[in-house]
Amino acid sequence: MHEEFGTILNRGFESWVRNLNICIPFILNFLINLILYVLFFGLMGLLLFTSSSGSVIDPGSLSDQETFAMMWEGFYENLALSICLILGFFLFAMFVQSYFTAGAIGMAKKASETGDTVLSDMLASGSKNVTRFFLAVLLISLLLLVGIIFLVPGALAVGNLSALVENPEASVNGMTALVIGIILWIVHIIIVNLVFSLSTYALVIDELGPLEALSAGFSFFMNNKLDVFFIWVIYIGISLIISFVGEFIGSGSYQAMVITTLIPVVVLQPLVAVLWTRLYLTRNGKKLYDPSNLLSYPDNF
Repeated sequence: MHEEFGTILNRGFESWVRNLNICIPFILNFLINLILYVLFFGLMGLLLFTSSSGSVIDPGSLSDQETFAMMWEGFYENLALSICLILGFFLFAMFVQSYFTAGAIGMAKKASETGDTVLSDMLASGSKNVTRFFLAVLLISLLLLVGIIFLVPGALAVGNLSALVENPEASVNGMTALVIGIILWIVHIIIVNLVFSLSTYALVIDELGPLEALSAGFSFFMNNKLDVFFIWVIYIGISLIISFVGEFIGSGSYQAMVITTLIPVVVLQPLVAVLWTRLYLTRNGKKLYDPSNLLSYPDNF
């Protein structure tokens, strides 16, 4: 079943409206990661601001220079533990996100194929795909980190980076090369995210392995460049609009926090997940439902 891009947007939107419960995985992921961040920064604070006598020092009682000096000293003295904590937190948070994102894609797939989805679809899809999803995300993250090579020529040209930190207004040799390297890395990140944007969807929908999913995502992008690009632009555009609205209202206000935090999680991410899923399904000839054939709405989540 092949649908035009406008039909995908229209029916995808109707499918999302009919199944607003697709936001649940994203809300749960946000809440759990919020708890993880609080625990992480609490543990890092204990490592960085604990004196040799074992007492915790209030950073508010220190000057900026004393604070940075103590943070560096605390990090250096607990180097191995700090690195393990950072790496462990990063991987666990990625695993949690993998579970809920795989669950959300499973719900979007069920909603696109049958018209309705329930929370049990999230649990089934998340449990079934979490390990492979996590490995695929890890591979994509490594591809993103490869772009750090663009910074190497500029960093070598700059030489002493501490001089730049201490005096940003000073003229530093090689600064132009470093800026160009940063720009190239950003471009690299955008390209990798765009090219492999459907890889995780291919993994869940077609039950592929991590490497197979990356290959399938790349092939899908090459065959559907404009459609993938347009949905990606829609997502980025709406995200920027939400950010601008939050800044216009006032970054420190309660309303801005609600807009910039809740709308992406409750509305934007679930909607885009449904659009990506429907795009992948229809371009691969899968049978999808027509919202006009379903007149009633589901009674439960």
